[in-house]
Amino acid sequence: MKRFTTFRSIVIAIVCVAFATPAYAIFGVGDVVFDPTMFASQLQQLAQETATVQNLAQQLQYVIKNTTGGGAGVWSSNAGLLNNLGDIINQQEGLSYTIQGLSTQFQQYYAGYAVSSMVGVQSPLASGETTLNTLNGTLASVQAQAQNFGLEQAALGNLELKNQTAGGNLQAVQVSNELALAQVQQLQMLRQLVMAQTNAQNVVAAQQISQQQQNEMNAMAFVGATPSPDVAGLYNSNAPLPPQ
Repeated sequence: MKRFTTFRSIVIAIVCVAFATPAYAIFGVGDVVFDPTMFASQLQQLAQETATVQNLAQQLQYVIKNTTGGGAGVWSSNAGLLNNLGDIINQQEGLSYTIQGLSTQFQQYYAGYAVSSMVGVQSPLASGETTLNTLNGTLASVQAQAQNFGLEQAALGNLELKNQTAGGNLQAVQVSNELALAQVQQLQMLRQLVMAQTNAQNVVAAQQISQQQQNEMNAMAFVGATPSPDVAGLYNSNAPLPPQ
């Protein structure tokens, strides 16, 4: 009985030693199947690959954000307003730079000394009324442009909001383009204002010159003098040229 117990103890000890030693591969001698160092290296490599994938995903999000629009289309054309500002002068029965046949209309209202060969020449009274109506229409045009300031401020505020909330490079570039278009519109409005001012100044100057010539011709006719052809034919495209 004692021997059996001793033998049993020896067998248990051998089994414990066998399970305590590392297992070897079936083919090849000395190759350890379980290597903690190899698993640690694999875990480190997996962590590096995970970081790389996360970096690529973040770069992809940046690319999507930078190539996504959303700030375009805020600008709208003001061609209708510009045309209306010029037509306001004509609506006030003035002489506007937008009417058809402007040169002919100008000669009819401000013909200087009106000789009989000029057809359709208006009376001095009509010329004076047209001058006043032109000045009135110019003021109305300027007022209409001033009344548009509120809409312009609202448009600029919208562009500023787009500028603050731009989520990427493309949206920021689009907002910059919209601001550039708004600047061009302001230049157009300034050009229209200069054109209206020039229109009014030319009409006033023409009225003064025409009235002065009428007075001179009336004074010469009163004393019995004959006006020279170059003075009488001023503003008259049908009058013959004076001899050289």
